[in-house]
Amino acid sequence: MGKTGIVATIGAAGGNGSRDKLYQMVKAGLDVARINFSHAKYTEVRQQIKWLREISVELRQKVYILADLAGPKIRLGEVKGRFQIKAGDELGLVYRAKHSGGPILPVQFDFSKYVSPRQRIFLFDGKIEAEIVAVVGKVVKIVAKNDGYVTSRNGINLPDTSFMGDALTSKDLKDLAFILTQDFDYVGLSFVHSSDDVATLRKILARSTKKLKIIAKIETQAATEIKNLAEIIKTSDGAMVARGDLAYEVGPELVPILQWRIVKICRKLKKKSIVATQMLASMVDAPQPSRAEVSDVARAIFEGADYTMLSEETALGRYPAEAVAEMRRIIKVVSKNRTIDMK
Repeated sequence: MGKTGIVATIGAAGGNGSRDKLYQMVKAGLDVARINFSHAKYTEVRQQIKWLREISVELRQKVYILADLAGPKIRLGEVKGRFQIKAGDELGLVYRAKHSGGPILPVQFDFSKYVSPRQRIFLFDGKIEAEIVAVVGKVVKIVAKNDGYVTSRNGINLPDTSFMGDALTSKDLKDLAFILTQDFDYVGLSFVHSSDDVATLRKILARSTKKLKIIAKIETQAATEIKNLAEIIKTSDGAMVARGDLAYEVGPELVPILQWRIVKICRKLKKKSIVATQMLASMVDAPQPSRAEVSDVARAIFEGADYTMLSEETALGRYPAEAVAEMRRIIKVVSKNRTIDMK
């Protein structure tokens, strides 16, 4: 088990993705810069890649760059303000609908052909739990189970629904065409269901002279089936434990077990492993992590993860460089003591 590295998501070029912020994060110990193509703008990405390569030379520190594809992540479209929802409300989800302020909400992906009544659905990344009661044409009718609200572009999770064979969307293909013109090292494949999804991406990458490596993001229920999981990791160059969406797919109580299993399979197959999502989440707004978060990072290190990842902490948080530095301190102390205990 070698040194655990740090992956950090970078924000907009005018914010946490500015040259100055990138310099501070690399100096603090950043190993891999993750660019999230759910939100990335091509003009900014070109500039940020240029900056990262310059900073890497200036600091004499190798920095890899990961292009993370959006995949079939389902999101709401543009919603008027905060749309309040009460338990028992019936809502209609419609692809590219225009929100008038009523119960018909727009979505950015037409998933009507994939779903059926009695399946669960979570809005706003789990803040609203609901059940699908009917599918009428392209309208997915749902009933909310709790009070809350949603806003524009909130994430939607469908744990009982399979999007097998559709890991690459039209947006992903467009983004891939751009990615292959830029100086990336890795491509993250989101919402993988089977090794076939990885094989499809591999064929696309083979058309280019660039030697990009594939990181399969494990965040669907289908991907966690033991034989399927091993095949996905075997056909990839590495795997990411994408704990956020995975928690809604399988239940949060299974995520620690799956994390341990994924890292173990990666080590056995000599593939890279990344543990991601909310590792130092309190540092979005605070200069120090919680004790529970430190323990979370330590556990990933003890399990043998190759990388631990920062998301919102560095993309949008108030203390991006401090979050990287804190992660580096945890890795250094835990790794040193792990080595002592293993002797």
